Amino acid sequence: MAFRVSIPGEAPMAVARASAGDDAIVSPRGAGWRPPVQSTQSHASLELGMIRLPGRMRRALRLFRNITGLTAVTGLAAPLAGSDQPSAFAPPVHPRCAKRLRSGRAAPCREQWFMHLRSGRRSPGVHSHTCPIGLRCSCVPVRLDGHLIGVAKLVVGAEASDRAFSTATAVLKLVVDGVCQDSLVAGLSEEVGALRLCVADIRRIQSNGDLVADNARPPARAPDSRARPGRNLALVDKALSHLHRHYQEPALSLRAVAKALACNPRYLTTRFTLIVGEHMHAYLIRLRLARACRLLMDTGMPIKEAAYGSGLRGNAALARAFRRHVGVSPGEYRRIFAAR
Repeated sequence: MAFRVSIPGEAPMAVARASAGDDAIVSPRGAGWRPPVQSTQSHASLELGMIRLPGRMRRALRLFRNITGLTAVTGLAAPLAGSDQPSAFAPPVHPRCAKRLRSGRAAPCREQWFMHLRSGRRSPGVHSHTCPIGLRCSCVPVRLDGHLIGVAKLVVGAEASDRAFSTATAVLKLVVDGVCQDSLVAGLSEEVGALRLCVADIRRIQSNGDLVADNARPPARAPDSRARPGRNLALVDKALSHLHRHYQEPALSLRAVAKALACNPRYLTTRFTLIVGEHMHAYLIRLRLARACRLLMDTGMPIKEAAYGSGLRGNAALARAFRRHVGVSPGEYRRIFAAR
């Protein structure tokens, strides 16, 4: 199955504490970053849902492939806390598009991509068209709580009937919408659980009379295994922050992150995978590829410089990563999406 997700390096984020007593949420690092502030429960649900969305979407597109026999790809944005504007995200390349565009000179995909984005920002409906190279394309907006945070793209050839194309598009929209709803519900469920723990603690203190008798000193707490999830989330929060600050450094690795955080590498990668939904190395590669995509698409920077500017060790490393995760070479990606 072909599944490709892009999360731009320009919009860093960090998992925040979601357990009782922890109120920081996902927040941007980098240009324009402000210290985290307390957020509403609904905003926290949105942020927690977004940070786990890539893994959920991967499973959803596998389900779509099993149902229809067709391939869909996605481009996803990172959240921008405290802003109503989604971060930019690099356009994905569908395998059918890649195959056709390799053999042709015309590559009108930049214009078509921005048409899809404008349509997705205006309404939650699907935007479909037949492109100049003869392929039929549908883009399903990926929305969380009214925010456009990605696009799922389906492409078929001229051999597909109108009915088959519309049915597959409808299935893709159902699958994508279901993932978005499940992500929000999961975030809300975690917050409800955290609130229940808080209420249970308050009631326990009140029933013991500690709140009245000893209001001058904090109540003693017995060792509680519930503190561990908060520590794990805080650790992953720091790991994400470190990744977004240093992902453009080619030497950055799991061991380097673990050393910077003074923790065991195996423990860190286990906690990271559990909370974020993918291995740290995969997350780092996506950050670097998204940065490279933006440089290739929006600048005239030489490919070798784009590679080093994204944290990859030269042309060969960038080409391998593009072939595996994007589906085309860096040069082909530039030709498809760069401004003329």
